[in-house]
Amino acid sequence: KVCTNPVDKKAEEELRKLFEVRPVWSRNAVKANISVHPDKLKLLLPYLAYYMLTGPWRSLWVRFGYDPRKHPEAKIYQVLDFRIRCGMKYGYAPNDMPVKAKRSTYNYSLPITVKKPVSHTVSVHDLKQGLGTSSAPGAKKTASTRYKLKESIYIFREGALPPYRQMFYQLCDLNVERLQKIIHRNDGTESECTERDGWCVPKTSDELRDTMSLMIKQIIRSTRPALFSNTRSSEDGEEQLAYESAEDEDDEEEEEEDFKPSDGSENEMETEILDYV
Repeated sequence: KVCTNPVDKKAEEELRKLFEVRPVWSRNAVKANISVHPDKLKLLLPYLAYYMLTGPWRSLWVRFGYDPRKHPEAKIYQVLDFRIRCGMKYGYAPNDMPVKAKRSTYNYSLPITVKKPVSHTVSVHDLKQGLGTSSAPGAKKTASTRYKLKESIYIFREGALPPYRQMFYQLCDLNVERLQKIIHRNDGTESECTERDGWCVPKTSDELRDTMSLMIKQIIRSTRPALFSNTRSSEDGEEQLAYESAEDEDDEEEEEEDFKPSDGSENEMETEILDYV
């Protein structure tokens, strides 16, 4: 609030403008639009917005004074927890995936048994003077881009694979026409905001995941055709893709629940609670 560093002052103003344009943001989306030190962002976000713990906007930051549960148009800001499906019934095993997991099970140890490396402690003085000018020796990135993430960390595009096997997308960041048609099919007729589906038609999230999984399978097929050399096509010429129910998906993906937050991408629902509690 009393920062005198011009780089950080600019970041503060940019963050204010982001919430003026769009009332709901994920932390990764913010970090992809402005360059700000993670510790500075940790201070700024609770100053401008509140954090949703559950429901259709869970793990997102909402501008103070805005309640998405009262605005049907806020459905475009809902979160979609998407995980790339792996297994023999999809034609490829986890090891064949060109997308890496956030953490390998071989490198996992309980936090209580491993001494984590101590990070540099950021003082209130550092936050006031500005963190934008402090960097490791030899760093080539400028202050305006040093902490900025790639756009793919929060936007899903046709023809491009997600950077990780588990992603948290806001519905407005699914930049594919057929996905947007699924989201907007009840525009103007929304009657109730539910905890599971928000303002969308029931099972919308399942349909989005099914469509996105098919798109990703097609990308993998084009990049690694050998994986699908023995895959049989259906009688009408369309490829087979067994869709699992939401319940089955939850059961089969339990092994992917444990992810290590990486540089620029993290399971915000778990890590941010630890940061702010």
